[in-house]
Amino acid sequence: MTSGVVWVVDDHRASAEAVAEIARGLGHAARTFGSAELATDALERALRAESAADPLCAVLVTDLRLPGMSGLGLLAAFRSRAPGVSVVVVTAHGSIDDAVRAIQAGALDFLTKPLAVERVEAVLRNAIARAAVDAELARLRAENTALRAVAHPDLIYRSAAMRDVLDAVGRAAPSDATVLVLGESGTGKERIARAIHDASPRARGPFVASHLAALAEGVLESELFGHERGAFTGAAARHPGRFEQARGGTLFLDEIAEIDARTQVKLLRVLQERVVVRVGGTEEVKVDGRLVAATHKDLEAEVGAGRFRADLYYRLNVVRLRIPPLRERTDDIPMLLAHFLDRFAARYNRPLPEIAPDVAQALLGYAWPGNVRELENVAERLVVMGGTLRLDDLPARPVGAPRALLPVGDVDLTTFLEELEAELIRRALARSPGNKAQAARSLGLSREALRYKLQKYELD
Repeated sequence: MTSGVVWVVDDHRASAEAVAEIARGLGHAARTFGSAELATDALERALRAESAADPLCAVLVTDLRLPGMSGLGLLAAFRSRAPGVSVVVVTAHGSIDDAVRAIQAGALDFLTKPLAVERVEAVLRNAIARAAVDAELARLRAENTALRAVAHPDLIYRSAAMRDVLDAVGRAAPSDATVLVLGESGTGKERIARAIHDASPRARGPFVASHLAALAEGVLESELFGHERGAFTGAAARHPGRFEQARGGTLFLDEIAEIDARTQVKLLRVLQERVVVRVGGTEEVKVDGRLVAATHKDLEAEVGAGRFRADLYYRLNVVRLRIPPLRERTDDIPMLLAHFLDRFAARYNRPLPEIAPDVAQALLGYAWPGNVRELENVAERLVVMGGTLRLDDLPARPVGAPRALLPVGDVDLTTFLEELEAELIRRALARSPGNKAQAARSLGLSREALRYKLQKYELD
């Protein structure tokens, strides 16, 4: 169910009431209007309303042939004033050209007279689901904007798991303690390191990142600790290493588990003595950079296997942060998706793609082995492809088994619908802690109706 109602516009009252009754049979409120002018007046009142007393339309079903303003004119008015509303047009049998023009103008689907109940039900279900997806994305974009005003711009989240991580970042950042960030590839370990740097007293200093797995063993020491002129073939000048470059700031060493035994020894000495000796040199150079290290591996297991020094592990493991994989924080997926879609639409100067409900469900049900990075890549693909995104448009891998929306086999329909309604109310209350009026608006209910349901399901 979604917030909002189905509005039916038709100058033939019996036809309007028939569609409205089908909508009510699907569990949704419905209103009928005899002209486009009456519907636009109601739209303006709803847009001005500050309460759920006059709820905004979620789905508009309009006949194309109307007295006064036409159905196409009404479609244009709704696309302009309420772009999140899903519009379905109704036309006479044989007037498919009119329906095609309406689809080109932004209608989601069309119905032909005489109306078939099964077809009306299918179109309404899809339109209502589409309206729910669009409304959720719009809400998430607004929430993203508010979050970016107070949080790190690259960290988009709403889950409790990520909130705990960011709380730990806030506690650790003011110190100079070494931080070990653990997490699977693609979870955003470097973004967490940057958040630590930006929230620390060293924020005005440099943030130097080094991805150790990408460095060959022969150049690793030179990159980290620097080298003197003539230290090896091609060393035409003195080169300060990453530790020196990070003076007064933060050094981020990604994939710390990949360094060889010799470099581990040198790194341990740097952490103990706070000095480096450049390759080919003898002079000790003081360093003053905070270290944040990261790995996707289990360092304790690496120590147990003899591949990583225990003493170095203890030096690194002062403050330990674990970033949960995306499959453990699915609440973040819609928000991240909205963020990435907005970003790539701006980058490529493309309109935002419309997301079909089954696509949204598939994205939520997928395990995301590549985590946030993989979701970002999928969002880029969706923007580039454009239009209305359907399951067939997605890359093969991201379409995992979607979560079941409906039970299989025999079911007590009344109990199932009540449980579903109670769960939706719980989620609305969680999104609006302490504000029942806001929760009621998000559900398309009056406060009195919400109060009744809270008592009914013992949620108050």
